[in-house]
Amino acid sequence: MPKICYLTYQSFPSEKANTIQTISNLKYFVKNGYDVELIFPLREKNSSDKLEDLEKYYNFKEKIKITGVKHNYPFGKINFLKKLFFILSHTLWSRKIVKKLLTSSYIAEAFFTRSEWISYFLSKNNKNVIYECHQLSKIKRILIPLILKNKKSKVIFLNQKLLTQTKLEKSVYSQITVLHNGVDHELFQKTVDKNKNHIIFVGNLIRFDKNRNIDFLINSFKDKRLSEKHHLKIIGGPDVEVARLNKIIRNNNLEDKIETLGRLSRKKTIEEIEKAEIGLLINSSKNIHSTDFTSPLKYFEYLMGGLKVVAVDFPSHKVLPFAENINYFRENNKEEFIKSIYSASSKKAISKRSLEDITVDLRVKKIIEIIEN
Repeated sequence: MPKICYLTYQSFPSEKANTIQTISNLKYFVKNGYDVELIFPLREKNSSDKLEDLEKYYNFKEKIKITGVKHNYPFGKINFLKKLFFILSHTLWSRKIVKKLLTSSYIAEAFFTRSEWISYFLSKNNKNVIYECHQLSKIKRILIPLILKNKKSKVIFLNQKLLTQTKLEKSVYSQITVLHNGVDHELFQKTVDKNKNHIIFVGNLIRFDKNRNIDFLINSFKDKRLSEKHHLKIIGGPDVEVARLNKIIRNNNLEDKIETLGRLSRKKTIEEIEKAEIGLLINSSKNIHSTDFTSPLKYFEYLMGGLKVVAVDFPSHKVLPFAENINYFRENNKEEFIKSIYSASSKKAISKRSLEDITVDLRVKKIIEIIEN
């Protein structure tokens, strides 16, 4: 059985969508006949390398070997210069773990990762590595061309704009694939009665140290055109942000119209998505990743759950599959937001039969083609 090693600087378990995406990919590597090992740093207080903890948290049953590695670097321990310490810790840990694997003669068909530093150190050692690029930074713009100097290295970009803005030489394009996110269709097998006019938002309420602009949603619900007819559920943490939003909701007497459910298990989150009619993609334009590069996992889950989608009019949303079916509104424009909600309510959801091209299973099959070619 061929083996793939997913070597990453992510922390598990975590409510962050990037870890859900990783576990979904690994699940389907197993289903497609691969032996899979996940190696990551134990860098958070709740980090766990116990298979049963991850199975319960992410709701999967496939056999994935889980290896947690000690993390002695200053990430998360010093708030001052937080970003600098993250980069330093990421770099040092990546170099150390790659060196450790190579000196132990670790064998795998390929290494798969979201870490630019892990990709760089593996590519320097002429290993088969697939780097999945979800956003850009100054460091990534420098490292990606260096990674691609190794002809065995491949890079997957989530959308065309990421590729274009990396400004790579055309000579390396044979090592590049553009591949959007996907959805684990097996989680959406039930037929569920929809709650008409129920709206849902799923995701971390704080992203890149900034709030998601959920305040705008709450303020919009002061308008009777929404509050008299619609109901909003907000799923996600952290708890401190949930408490802040609850205070605003109470102060505006909207407790019977807006619910904050906090962090939910993977299973319960899917159940709530399936019951809703409309899913929201909302973020702040203060971060270029949100405006230009994101391929949000929640979007694909909204579609598979039979929801209509309302989204902020960002370039990143305009290049998603089925983008023509999204109901857009300009950021912080209440009138357009309300109009988009009513427009979505009047439309039919995309049929599941039409969504076969956005499954994680198909996505992983395409990645396997990259590995085997």
